[in-house]
Amino acid sequence: MRRGPSGRPSATMRTILLLLAIFCLQAQSQLVLESVERQIDLRDAAERIRSLVVVRNDGPSQESEMIVAIPEAKRFNVSFVKVTESKKKLFVDKIDEFGPNGEPLYKVTFSKPLKPQKTKKLTIFYGFMGVFVPYPSENRQNDPHLVKYTANLYETSPYPVKKQTTMIKTSTANIVSYTKAKPHSQKGEKTTYGPYTDQSPYAFKALSLHFETKAKFMTVTHLEREIKVCHWGGVVFSEVYNLRNSGADLKDTFHRIDYENMQFGTSFHDLSAKLPKNSYGIDFRDDIGNISSSHVRETSKHVLFEMTPRFPLFGGWKSIFNLYYTVPIMQLVSSVAGTSSYILNTTFSTPFEGLYTESAIVKVVLPEGSSNIKWVTPFPIESVDTEILKTYLDLTGRPVLVLEARNLMRYHNQNFQVWYSYPNIMIHRGPLFVMIGFMAFFGFVIFTSRVDITIGTATAKKTKSD
Repeated sequence: MRRGPSGRPSATMRTILLLLAIFCLQAQSQLVLESVERQIDLRDAAERIRSLVVVRNDGPSQESEMIVAIPEAKRFNVSFVKVTESKKKLFVDKIDEFGPNGEPLYKVTFSKPLKPQKTKKLTIFYGFMGVFVPYPSENRQNDPHLVKYTANLYETSPYPVKKQTTMIKTSTANIVSYTKAKPHSQKGEKTTYGPYTDQSPYAFKALSLHFETKAKFMTVTHLEREIKVCHWGGVVFSEVYNLRNSGADLKDTFHRIDYENMQFGTSFHDLSAKLPKNSYGIDFRDDIGNISSSHVRETSKHVLFEMTPRFPLFGGWKSIFNLYYTVPIMQLVSSVAGTSSYILNTTFSTPFEGLYTESAIVKVVLPEGSSNIKWVTPFPIESVDTEILKTYLDLTGRPVLVLEARNLMRYHNQNFQVWYSYPNIMIHRGPLFVMIGFMAFFGFVIFTSRVDITIGTATAKKTKSD
């Protein structure tokens, strides 16, 4: 075997071995996709795909898992991959291997092994961010917003596909151009391709669509979310948003009169968030100060917070703002009976609707003295770390759980849990420190008021008094 200077196989040999391993994996697995019905939703600022797949086992032995592939061109755009069987969510895990063209691979574990000559009906959901390219890249204030979308006409799969169709939905019927691969049909907001039969593994054909979109490209380039747990008050949320309009850039200068009458364009002005029920102390500010153009109203399930930034955001424009609110601790934190353990159960992503987050850091600040910290999220994240935060009345500092994630969509606004142990006596330590501080202060005042600290002898003082 050819080896490099370090004694390891060369890069070429490693590539060959990797391809052989993938080939052997496919050879051992006799799965076939009997039919694939793809529904691609392009009505929003992100791409959502729903694939109805019928998997057949043509091999002599049962199969307990299958591989799902992502197009190589979208490897950095993946937001989530979800697979269900009869509405039951299956376990999906990203593996270290790649397809022959660099396609990321995910392993799906069946709820029950698939027996030979039997089929399973699966529903595969994909989410991708940043797949639209504004075309043209600059727009005037009232111009319609045109974007270009490219993809694989066929299902990217390591298995043969016997039959497949693709249906694409857009937010408008203004389709400037599209790939005219036969058979196809285009009517209104729907463009349909197929059926196509007997496609080989990893089959590829370029698909392009140039169309007008009504979506608002509200992109959070970076979100920092701090969740501070206080057993004497509530759960305090502090969120910092770096918001950007990722649509086509504004070509000319901004005109207020034209803006009031505009019907098209890429701008957005209003944002709304669904905060947890009974939220209070809501504050919204930017670098200049407090912004009063906001409204709060309570519904049966949540607190609806509606806000208006200082200026409308056109393509390429940015805004940085902070959102603060507090939720009663009994609503988000519960105790484990018979122990000193607690569970924090709250949402992971932003409460704002329609935002797409490229990068997010979620910090969970636990009370000082917390230990045995564990966490679980319903989806994979990028990294996990811990740090210490020292604030008032702290001696050793508060433990902080730091979670980082990328490409967050509405799918990620699910609840995650943090378990931690917190002795009951620690709850009283803060008030006890305050009491001791006040007692020491008043004791010092009493002592200094009763003690004569003037300079002089007793005889001089007596003579002076006589």
